[in-house]
Amino acid sequence: MKNTKINQEKWLNKIEDTLKIGGRSNRTFDNYKSHIKRFLNYYDENTDINKLNEDNILSYLKIKYLNLNVSENTLNLAECSICFLFAVCFDKCLNKKKLPCCKVRKRMPSILLKEDFIKIFNSENNLKHKCWLLLAFCSGLRVSEIAKLKIENLNSKKHTIFIKNSKGKKDRYTILPNITIKFLALYCKKNNIKSGYLFPSNNNGSMNEKTIINYFKVIKDEHKLNNDITFHSLRHSFATYYLSNGGSLLILQSMLGHTNLNTTTIYLHLSQNFNQLEGIKYV
Repeated sequence: MKNTKINQEKWLNKIEDTLKIGGRSNRTFDNYKSHIKRFLNYYDENTDINKLNEDNILSYLKIKYLNLNVSENTLNLAECSICFLFAVCFDKCLNKKKLPCCKVRKRMPSILLKEDFIKIFNSENNLKHKCWLLLAFCSGLRVSEIAKLKIENLNSKKHTIFIKNSKGKKDRYTILPNITIKFLALYCKKNNIKSGYLFPSNNNGSMNEKTIINYFKVIKDEHKLNNDITFHSLRHSFATYYLSNGGSLLILQSMLGHTNLNTTTIYLHLSQNFNQLEGIKYV
C-alpha cells in the first residue's frame, strides 16, 4: 500500500479506533500517532509501507532514534508504535528477535528538597500556582490529575482527595493536608468556584496540563533547579517524604495508584516530613 496522505489518514484512523476499543486513553493514541507519523513521513509517498521488513525498520530506528541518543523509553515507544501499525493495518507481526525492546535503565526519582519547595512556594504570588504546587507536593497528584480535579472530589472533613480515572483508569484516594485545604479554600473563595473543575479553562472545561508544565519550567529557571527536576518531581518528593515520616508502603502504593508494589519501593531510599512545612507564609 502506497504511503499517500489519504492512506496515512486511513491507517491512523484505524489505529485510533483499535486503541479506543481497547480502552486506551487519548494520550496513548497521541503518543502512537506522533511516532507513526514520523515513521511514515520518513518515506516518500511511493513507498509500499506494508512491504518494509525488520531490517528497514531497524535502520530507521538507528538513524532517527539511536544516533540521536534518545531515552530508552522513547525508543521503545517508537518501536512499539511501528509494530502496532503493521499488526493492525497490515496484519503483519514483526519478528521481535530482530527488533528487541531496549532495556530500560532503572533511575532513581529526582526529588525537590523541602527547603527548595518552601522557597519556591513563598516566592509565588499567584494563588492558583500555590495550589498546584501543594497538590503535587503534599498529595502526590500527577499533572493530568491536577488539571482535571473537581471540587466535588475534595473532602476537607475526611482530609481526602478522590482521584477518578487516573493513569490506567484506576480510581483512588489520597490525602488532603490542612495546608492544602487552607489555600484551596482561599483560591475558591477568590475565584468564586463552588462546583466543577477547580482550575477550569476559558470554556469551563478542564485546563490544559501543559499550562502547569510550562509554568514549572519558568520556576525551574528562576530558581536554578537541577536539570532533572520537573513538576513530576513534586510527586516523587511526596512519596519519599511520606515514607520517611513513617508512612506505610502499602498505603503509599494505594495513594499513588501503583499496580505493582515494586514500583513504590523505589521511594524507600529517602525520607522527611512533608505535612508540617515550617516557614510557609500564610496569606
